[in-house]
Amino acid sequence: MLHGLILLIASIIVFAGICYVVYVYDKDQVKNHGEIMCGSQDEDGWEEFMENAILKLGKLAPKAHAKTLDFARYALKTQLPIPPSKTAWEYKIADWKVFKNDQYGDCTCAGPAHEIMNRTVNSGSLVTPTDSEVLAMYSAISGFDLVTGANDNGAAITDALNYLQTVGLSGHKISGWAKIVQANISSVKLAIYLFGSINVGVQLPNSAMRQFELGEPWDVEKNDGGIDGGHCIPIMGYGADGCTCITWGKRQQMSWEWFLTYCDEAYAEIAPDWFDGKGYAANHLNVAALQADLKAIAA
Repeated sequence: MLHGLILLIASIIVFAGICYVVYVYDKDQVKNHGEIMCGSQDEDGWEEFMENAILKLGKLAPKAHAKTLDFARYALKTQLPIPPSKTAWEYKIADWKVFKNDQYGDCTCAGPAHEIMNRTVNSGSLVTPTDSEVLAMYSAISGFDLVTGANDNGAAITDALNYLQTVGLSGHKISGWAKIVQANISSVKLAIYLFGSINVGVQLPNSAMRQFELGEPWDVEKNDGGIDGGHCIPIMGYGADGCTCITWGKRQQMSWEWFLTYCDEAYAEIAPDWFDGKGYAANHLNVAALQADLKAIAA
């Protein structure tokens, strides 16, 4: 029943006239499809992992997809709740998992796996996709060879979103997704508050890896060392000074200036598992009220 309601949301959005969008670290780093060598980091539980870790990127350039909806056109015409000054969905999970993004450029699939964890732990019981499920998704959307590791060339976020809608990951599907204008911080905050997270693509600068190693927030540096490659990061919380994503199995904060400088795409996902069995989201959003709002747009 609930799944049908969420599917109806996507249908109403389309009926309401929301148009489909066509869009088309250091010195020791190794650049190979976004592969980066890391040193050590002073944080409990991370010293061993970071000592000789190779962290991968893997997001390809933003890609047009006919199913992409426009979040701004929906949000601006609907009486939605005002998001609080700060939101933090990401603190119910201690072990976020890396999902093999330290070995392969599967960040566009590891990110959605983290989002499934976040949505399920906040709306009911935690579901953690397996590494094999994440890699199978990566293989399906990119041609990555699960046996030999060949064709590890990354993937487009919209291809990952389409897979989530049509096939799903670990038994969890989304009903649709909507593009967010990343320069509009108000829309970014609203989407995080409404749907628990946003799926974000960034062009990761060299300086960000050094900051990650040191356990520092990502902030803009005058000499950022250039761009190492594209990276997919789900953002699950925000405050006055910035927001928080999950990457390489760890919470990572960033300033709003950093987000605005390096983000090149962002999407909100409409997911049935964000709502509990009574039709309420983790933020108390009522799915029936959301349906009414969407119907009002069409009037």
